[in-house]
Amino acid sequence: MSEAILMPELGQTVSGGYIAKWLVAEGEFVELGAPLLSVETDKTELDVESVAEGVLLKQLFPEGAEVESGTVIAYIGEEGEEAPAG
Repeated sequence: MSEAILMPELGQTVSGGYIAKWLVAEGEFVELGAPLLSVETDKTELDVESVAEGVLLKQLFPEGAEVESGTVIAYIGEEGEEAPAG
């Protein structure tokens, strides 16, 4: 079963950020704790680590998109699994 990956909380006064770069492409395997994407705020850019292990099934937002914290940004699951619509 796939796992939803959420845009992390980036600070007490920051409600979201921009996806600067996906570090893992759709269809690629990612290990738990490995860098998944870079996120940029008005103050910093940081790498976000994967909270699941498996294949990146779907990226829901492109690079450059502004995303609120807590929003589902991707799905990770098993190879051949379908990502939920969304």
